[in-house]
Amino acid sequence: MSEYEVIVIYEAGLTEEALEAQAELFRGFLDRERAELLEVQKWGRRRLAYEIKKKREGSYIFFRVKGKPTFPQAVDRQLKFSEVVLRHLAVRVERAAGGKATTGAAASGAEREGS
Repeated sequence: MSEYEVIVIYEAGLTEEALEAQAELFRGFLDRERAELLEVQKWGRRRLAYEIKKKREGSYIFFRVKGKPTFPQAVDRQLKFSEVVLRHLAVRVERAAGGKATTGAAASGAEREGS
């Protein structure tokens, strides 16, 4: 099983209880996908770099998960039609030789620089 980082941006207007309910829905999805939840961080409400669905702020939640190789596609299917999700991103985390974690995009950039 690979390790993934998932960031979900929810509408900023959600109450703390509604945001926790959304996180519980995502945990239920992880159970159905037989993925292991390693860490959850609530990053809180932040200003967006640009308007998304006519919103200027969003509530961020970060999940670190171990799942199957098809996990990012399953996340996309699960979250893309949710009305309270503004954006989501799931990336695979690769471990470097020293045990340091890097995302797939960062690892690819490091390989190109070293070539």
